[in-house]
Amino acid sequence: MKAWHVILVLVLCLLCFVFGRYTKKVRGEFVCKTDTFVRVDTLRERVPYPVYETVIQTVPEMFPVYITLSGDTVREPIFVPIRITQKEYLTDNYHAWVSGYNPALDSIDIFRETTYITKRQPARRWGLGVIGGYGIGRSGLSPYVGVGVYYRIW
Repeated sequence: MKAWHVILVLVLCLLCFVFGRYTKKVRGEFVCKTDTFVRVDTLRERVPYPVYETVIQTVPEMFPVYITLSGDTVREPIFVPIRITQKEYLTDNYHAWVSGYNPALDSIDIFRETTYITKRQPARRWGLGVIGGYGIGRSGLSPYVGVGVYYRIW
């Protein structure tokens, strides 16, 4: 093979590369390009109302009473029964249970909606590129390297 043949093949390969690089049209975004975006949403709810209320137990709580008799103050404790209840709050975003005389959060289930969107770029079937293989030429069977049009099956 002569030197100008090799140079011509290399120049054609370079031209095909540049042609393919700057003429491809891409719709949408690249699949391989990823961005990380962190967003914190604040969900404001109006004053929730209990959906269900259950009396768990009744606890006697000491309530001091001061009695004044003839200038003398006597402290007399009285036990008052106090109901301890558990209230259940339910919305589309959470399910919470609160209970106690001094209310405390027992447990909460939070329902967060997460959406994953994956955009796929369709593969190009037809293309122009360097083709290599084995073929029949003037001198019989010989290796072949050239420029050609191809169709991708898979």
